[in-house]
Amino acid sequence: MTSDQPPAIDVVVTIDPDAVSVVTGLREAGMQVRETLTSAGVVTGSAAPDALAALRAVDGVQAVEPSRDVSIPPPEAPLQ
Repeated sequence: MTSDQPPAIDVVVTIDPDAVSVVTGLREAGMQVRETLTSAGVVTGSAAPDALAALRAVDGVQAVEPSRDVSIPPPEAPLQ
């Protein structure tokens, strides 16, 4: 059985650390919260691509961005 839903993507949400109900609002808007770093103003998790607008509309959310992978070559790698 296949789903018509696109696969969830990893997202990083920047929040106002003083907003008390942001994480609850993100969950209600469709985000699967993985980690909450309220003192840093960051929440990580995943959501369907079509839920990003709803996440941005949550009171206290400052930004919603797809998560990005960063890799650093080993020290002995040639300069690029």
